[in-house]
Amino acid sequence: MTPAAASVLVFVLCLAVLAPLAVLGYRQTRRAIAATDPRLGSNFFAGVAFLFAFLASPIGILFAHLSLRQIARTGASGVGLAIAGFYISYTLTVVQLALLLGISLAT
Repeated sequence: MTPAAASVLVFVLCLAVLAPLAVLGYRQTRRAIAATDPRLGSNFFAGVAFLFAFLASPIGILFAHLSLRQIARTGASGVGLAIAGFYISYTLTVVQLALLLGISLAT
């Protein structure tokens, strides 16, 4: 297997792992929106997810899923930050993977 083929295979495998997680997160966002109660305090992980979406997007994915799950379970507010962190984290992760693929194919 050539290095270029190996790079493309790794990129496809990463996307194959991210796709089901994104679908799960989309379902979590609907449940979190339905369960949120603005009278309750804000979810801490929602802010952390938004912060890590820009600093380290794969970690932002983890915190976004955690915050959406907690919001759906407890009804805490902060669903907007959690959803923003969710979408930004996934977008930046795919962009970073595409850049890495482009760099590996160029060399």
